[in-house]
Formats: sequence, C-alpha cells, structure tokens
Amino acid sequence: MDTRRLIEALTGDGGDPGHRVSPARKLRLFSALSLRLAELAAELATEISSPTEAALFAHDVERTHRQAEIAQIRAAHTAQRTLVQDLPAENLEWARATAADPAAFIRGERALPPDPATVPTGIMPFKDTCDFLQHSLHLPRFAARNRLHAANALLPHADVHGNQCAPRYPKLAEQLHAGTACLGATAAAARNLDALAPAIAAQPAPHRLAERIEERVAGSVAAGIPQDTRRLFTALSDELENATSADQLPTPQEIQAKTGIFITKRTRHFTFMSLCLLNTDAEVFLSHFAASDNPRTLAGNRDALAAAATGMNPAAAAGGASATPDSADKGTAEGTSGATDGPDWFTRPEGVAVETLDGPATGSGSPPGFDPNLADSPNSLFPGQDGLTPPQRHLQTVLNLMRAPTKPPGKGATGLPTAQLIIHCRLDTLLGLATGNGWSAHGLEIPISEIRRRLATDGTIPLVLGGQGEILDVGQEMRFAPDHIRRAVLARDGGCFYPGCTVPPEHLEMCHIDGFAQGGHTSVHKFTPGCTSHHHMADNGLLELVIHNGIPHVLLPQHLDPERLPRRNTYWPQNQAALF
Repeated sequence: MDTRRLIEALTGDGGDPGHRVSPARKLRLFSALSLRLAELAAELATEISSPTEAALFAHDVERTHRQAEIAQIRAAHTAQRTLVQDLPAENLEWARATAADPAAFIRGERALPPDPATVPTGIMPFKDTCDFLQHSLHLPRFAARNRLHAANALLPHADVHGNQCAPRYPKLAEQLHAGTACLGATAAAARNLDALAPAIAAQPAPHRLAERIEERVAGSVAAGIPQDTRRLFTALSDELENATSADQLPTPQEIQAKTGIFITKRTRHFTFMSLCLLNTDAEVFLSHFAASDNPRTLAGNRDALAAAATGMNPAAAAGGASATPDSADKGTAEGTSGATDGPDWFTRPEGVAVETLDGPATGSGSPPGFDPNLADSPNSLFPGQDGLTPPQRHLQTVLNLMRAPTKPPGKGATGLPTAQLIIHCRLDTLLGLATGNGWSAHGLEIPISEIRRRLATDGTIPLVLGGQGEILDVGQEMRFAPDHIRRAVLARDGGCFYPGCTVPPEHLEMCHIDGFAQGGHTSVHKFTPGCTSHHHMADNGLLELVIHNGIPHVLLPQHLDPERLPRRNTYWPQNQAALF
C-alpha cells in the first residue's frame, strides 16, 4: 500500500459516501499497518545515518510502544465487553489462524465468520475473559488479570446498568494517555489504590480524601521512581490504619484484601512468601517463635531443630543457607511470571535492604524484608550455635508443626512448641467504663471487641491483678516464682526491666527486687522480669532495682545515667500505664 492509498484509507469513507467505515474494514487496515510498522522499523534501523533522524526515530518508537501498551488494555476491555470467551471453537480458531497469517484477510479474500445467533450453551472454551487472554494469547495469568484490572480502572467503561462511567482513577488515566507515565507503574498504582479503598471508605469525607491520595500517587508515578512510590503507599497504608479509632475493627473487605500467605517470587531453589495476618493470629506465631528461640526448653531444642533442618536440606550441614524444597515444590501460585507475581500492597520497611519484586536485588542482597544489621531481632541473619539464623529457626518451627502427625502435646514436646494467647487489659476498659484496647504479651494491640469475643468463645484463664482470690505473695516459702505469680508480673511489666531491652516474655527470668538470700519475698510486688544478661547485672550490683510509686524501676550506672533517676522499660505497652 503506497502513501496516497494509505491516507485515503485513513481519512476516506471506504468507497461508501455517507456511510462510516465498518469495524471489519478498520480491522483489516489495522492488520496491514501492524505488519508495515514492523517492516518499516527494521528498514529505518538500518538506513538511518543522521543522528537527528535517529533521535526522532527513538522518540517515535517510544511513543508507539506506550500507545501499544494502551492498545493492549483496550483490546482486553473490548474482549471483556463483547464476551469473547463465549465464542464457539471455530470462531476462535479462525481468529488465531488469521492473526498468524493475515495476508488473505488484508486483501479481502478471507471474510469474518458470522457471530453466533443464539446464546451459547454447553461447556465453553474459556470460563472468563482472563482465561481467554491467558490461554489464547499465551499470557501469564497474573499479566492477564492485571491487564483487565488496568482496563477497568483506567479506561471509560459501563457500569452494571449499562451507564457510561469515567475511569475510576481519572488523574492516573489522564497522565497515562498524555504519555507522562508508563502503563506498568500506573496500573500497579491503580491496584494499590484499590487495596487502600476499604480503609479510605472508613474515613470522614472519603471522596475528597480519595482524590487527594490519588493526586499524590499520580505525582509519584509521574516522577518515575518506583521505590518512592512503594514507600508512599507504605506510609499511606500506615497512616490510614492509625487514623481509625481504637474500637474500629478492619472491614471484611480490608481483611480479605490484606491477609493471607502470598507467593511473591519463585526461583529454581527458593520460594519467597509474604505473610499478613491479624494481630491476634500473629501473637500465636510470635509465641511459637519465642519458644523455639529458648534453648533451655524442649520446644527450643537446638539439636532437634538443627537435625530437622539438616535432614530437609543437606547443604545446611555445610553451613549454607537452609533452603526449603518442600515449600518450593509444594507452594504454587497461578503463574510464575516473576516480576508480576504477588500482591501489589506488599512493600517493605523504608531503609531495609531488599530484593524488589520487579528487579535485581538492592542493597546487600539480603532476603526480602530482612536487615542483617539487627543481630538481636527476629530478622537477624547471624546464625546461632546450632548453625541456624532466627528466621531459619522460625521457619523450621512452622514446618515441624505442619509435619506433626497429631496435635503436639502440651509441655515437653521436643522441637514442637505450644502457644498461649495472653492478653492484658484494664478491667474498666473491658467493662466499657473507659476507652482503650488490650495488648498481647509481645506488644501487639488487640481490639477490645476481639477480647470480649474470645472471652465468650475460647478457653480463658482470667487473672485479676491484685484481686482478693489470687495468691500473689508466698513469702519465703519458695524461691522461684510459681506460674500465677509469673503471669501477674509479666502482665504488669510486659518485658525486661532494662530500658530498651526487647527480649520476649518467654525468655525472661523473675528477678527479686530484694535478694532472696537477704530476706526478699517471692511476691508480685517484689518481682520484676529480666533477661539473663540484665538479671546477672542486677545480681552483681551493676544495676539497682528499686520500688518507685509502687512499681519496680531500675537505677542505671552513673556513666549511663548521670542523674540516676528511676527508669522503666517503655518498649512494652503495659509499661505506659500502671495496671495495678
């Protein structure tokens, strides 16, 4: 087709004055142009010798690429609107064969087959449009799903009643069509905004808030720095969640959008997963992990955990990182396309060296979400005496529990910890006389409505601090604290007495304020929890434990605290207010 005939085809009436050009003829022209575009690009790439022409050629190709991406989502939207998945097999086969060899169709020698005259019945070739895109166009399922989502969010569409609607995110759509943002980042931003929608709907004036948030997100996407956009969504999610009142529970839509185990990436030997769960469920995990980290218990038996990890992966015995073939082989996702797998809300903390979902590793190359500089944290990459890092040990704990043929017994199960959900709250809050929430033993905030529900449905051991029915002082009859005194002390103090210490409650020892050998009593009022290190420091006189305002405090050495003021560990929520 020469230039004159091409111009006539683009601007004429197709030989029928007064009648518009039919979609079939435009489709024939589109097929011819797509073939000619590829040929023309190859010719220009070899014939251009002028740098000015090369610059223009590069700009035109980039613009064409972005327009082609938009055309992809338009095609997906058209397929969804016309119910292409309901076509009979012969029509689908005609479309596939014509797309592979369009010469006869372009010359008008091959006509379109007629559409079905009646509603199709029986088993359809594809269950939905996403299935059509995946199998007919050979797209990964995540890519097909994301293409449809982008079409519904960034293109004008019809609602369930057939009324035409503007794009769901008009600012993102505007800059996409203006060419100031690429489709991938814009579509990912639209999916992230959908994930924030339930939290936005729970705020005052949600419509205006949604517009302001979209404007901020559109500006970040246009800047073209994906890390900044991910950090923005992390900040927005945290801000929206913290803006809700203490007694306002997440909506079912928000829970459905965020909670679960997601496969974020898969390679030949490793499967990366992201886990999101409610605080009450997270407390169960933290309790198990803390029990497995305590080598003085059977649940934290180092030899048993190391043997289980070694048997799972022989390379662990050589000091290498323990891989998990079971999870890598059995963990499956719909499609393994790498960069597009995983939820869009999944982000990592700012400043942490991570491996991103859409590119090579950044920073130190650590596993996603892990900071190797935090030697004392659950995310530490420093191995212990058993050769396992805390994340490996925690993973092995979960695998041991999953592989246990029966429910693990209570106490004394080697390598199989049991968890207790311990929740602390004030009585007046529980009775509705004051506002507030409860706190788990690991410092997670638990809504008061969830506490009331569990009191009604779960097996509960109530502990009234300072109540008349509880023995809180056994004097000099025994040196070590019984369980009920230990629970009361932990409920009051939360964690180690030393300011800033984050050792979990399962690892703490009961420290006498006044030494037992010097006549100190074994009582709640004369005990405070401490980790092994700080307990020894107090026993050796490097720290001084005192009672101040009826609550245990610590006096630090003068070189650490010249004022020598009584101090508390404010890391644990229980210490922010006296419980008794």
